[in-house]
Amino acid sequence: MKKTIFLFLILVNIAYGYSYNDILLKAQASIFPKIMLLDKKLKNKLIDGKIVYTITYDKSDLHTAQEISKFIDKNYDGYFDKYPYKINLVEFSDLSNDTKSSAIYTLNSDTHINKVARIAKENGVISFSYDIQNLKKGLLFSLMLEKTTVLYLNKEDLNKTKIDFVDSLLQMVRFIDKNNL
Repeated sequence: MKKTIFLFLILVNIAYGYSYNDILLKAQASIFPKIMLLDKKLKNKLIDGKIVYTITYDKSDLHTAQEISKFIDKNYDGYFDKYPYKINLVEFSDLSNDTKSSAIYTLNSDTHINKVARIAKENGVISFSYDIQNLKKGLLFSLMLEKTTVLYLNKEDLNKTKIDFVDSLLQMVRFIDKNNL
């Protein structure tokens, strides 16, 4: 009986995507757009005068991506500071170098994180990740709720990008590299 229940739980998780922490999703959706504004070269990343915030997801996580989009729209009312924005929901399989984006937020995936990291680097855009473990694969930022809120920055891949942050942000983050995750 225990084996049957365990197998059922595994199959449900596979069928319905990852299990996400709602509080963490909301914290990331609140903070990541503000982090993006600290890029000194943000104006060069505008698309038709707007910030395009791309949320990448597996097909099974479409509902989660839509909920994040609604939360951001509710809290930012069409503007990240003085910049109008557009949220672009893109399934991992549809993401390419031609995808227009100012920043990319990535939900979990077993197979597509390397692709997202490569595209973000090649296009010189900031990449955010739901899961800190994805920083090993080249994404730049993740935020975790520990005793306090901790913003992690992938030090190795920061130096390989066309992104230049204000010094105050670099003083606030906890730097990590792929060896100490």
